[in-house]
Amino acid sequence: MLLTDKLVADFRERGGLCDEDLASARSEAGQNAFDFAVCLIRQGMMSRDEVGMVMGDSLGCAYMNLEKTLFQQDIVKMLPHRDAERLEAIPIYKLGEAITLATVHPEDIMASNEIRDRLGEVDILFTLPDELAAAISVQYESRSHVDGLFKGLDFSVLEKMEEGVRSDQQSVVHASDALIMLALKEGVSDIHIEPKANRCVVRFRVDGALAERMVLDINISHTLISRYKVLAQMDISERRKPQDGRINFKTPIKQIDIRVNTLPTIHGETMVMRLLGSLFGGVELNLDEMGISAQVLDRFKAALKRPNGLVLVTGPTGSGKSTTLYAGLNYIDKPDIKIMTIEDPVEYEMPNFTQSQVNVKVGRTFESVLRAALRQDPDVLLIGETRDAETARIAAEAALTGHLVMSTLHTNNALQALTRLLDMGVESYVIAPALAGVLAQRLPRKICEHCKAAYQSTEDELKLYFHWAEDVNLPTLYRGKGCEKCDGSGYKGRIGIHEFVEIDLGLRELIIQNAGYAELRDYAFGHGYREMRYDGFIKVLQGLTTIEEVVRVTSTD
Repeated sequence: MLLTDKLVADFRERGGLCDEDLASARSEAGQNAFDFAVCLIRQGMMSRDEVGMVMGDSLGCAYMNLEKTLFQQDIVKMLPHRDAERLEAIPIYKLGEAITLATVHPEDIMASNEIRDRLGEVDILFTLPDELAAAISVQYESRSHVDGLFKGLDFSVLEKMEEGVRSDQQSVVHASDALIMLALKEGVSDIHIEPKANRCVVRFRVDGALAERMVLDINISHTLISRYKVLAQMDISERRKPQDGRINFKTPIKQIDIRVNTLPTIHGETMVMRLLGSLFGGVELNLDEMGISAQVLDRFKAALKRPNGLVLVTGPTGSGKSTTLYAGLNYIDKPDIKIMTIEDPVEYEMPNFTQSQVNVKVGRTFESVLRAALRQDPDVLLIGETRDAETARIAAEAALTGHLVMSTLHTNNALQALTRLLDMGVESYVIAPALAGVLAQRLPRKICEHCKAAYQSTEDELKLYFHWAEDVNLPTLYRGKGCEKCDGSGYKGRIGIHEFVEIDLGLRELIIQNAGYAELRDYAFGHGYREMRYDGFIKVLQGLTTIEEVVRVTSTD
């Protein structure tokens, strides 16, 4: 697609760009419109959505950002992989009788006619080339293809790696990259590579639960782990000690940050890789769209609207704490306030915020960056994680000096955050006036909508978890039967359940008195606090999840 003067003028108007910006991008891109668009995005002159809409308008076709799109696998497969690459198009989903398809060249009549001959009624949308390339590479990845790549590995490459040679042997590169692409396609949060006595098991954590994905030859685990250790800049010759590293996995559309950890076991090194971020179906960072119960949401919003104070979100790793905090930042974001984040790593890149990433190796710790950030005159601070007493103390003191501070903490429930801060060594007279509220959350799996089925609950089942009256009708509950869409699990996706503790005058007084957990809990229950399990069981009755899932992810006193 050629870059025309009309298209440049449209970019100028939509992005508010000056002639100097346009000249710079044009000199780099030449006459290729797609290269020009990528240049504008890369240099931060315009957002991807803005660029896509300008180009779509010029082609007379609506733009679809594939990064924010969920794909229906049965629809994607209707156009074979080779044809998708040849036609530069990919089917996405089906609504009614029409299939929605994204293509780089919506103006190509011959390609459109061929697609319609194959698929029938089609709604054609425009997408950018890098988005399409990423979508094709991920969506057409399959377990059988990955398994086939591993079966063809040359194990002699391991010897080269152990000698310190960073081999580019294609079979190893393709197999290791394909495994990550498969994980991205399936929405995986963690990849577990676990050598056993005579085999290697690869498991994926999806929606919080581990599932076996493939069983490989034991020799493959050494080759595969060595390859990932090279990418993570770890010592491949050291197998006796645990190691940590990080992989910046590049795709055509974006870079995925992967945390890597190895641990020696009796059968060799085991590796876990945490994928921070996804390519498609991006999270909507909107508090009102996150399924938070009204009782909890109103109190959480009230805490966020305070001009100062410390707001904490607690829960285990992978429970969505950072996502909730970013949705909170979006809720309070205004042009007249400065929002800064300090994270390890930065999980969501937000153009309106000033974001800093911790790097312990060069001395850029949470504590040092936080002290520096306070000299940058922020109104709101997000601290990715409160890991130690010094960070907690600085955060609390910042909350006392006119800043709204938001952070995460690892505790089992919201009330335990109060005692946790005291145990970390933060003084009660600092915590009490600084703390505004604590939100705790979990992510139980959601019942698969494709195989969801009603069943009649029993008194015995309900009496375990509910106060039950004999004259009340038994409710209808739901569970998933298991289908192809959910890999037979009966669950697809996750839903949040929450609890919130508002720090009022009574709780502040108890904190200053160093009251015990039981006393804090009794007071909170008398002033509107409800356990997370309470919220979970409401969502069970609404048919969103199951009793078993709520019990699995929560505890009760």
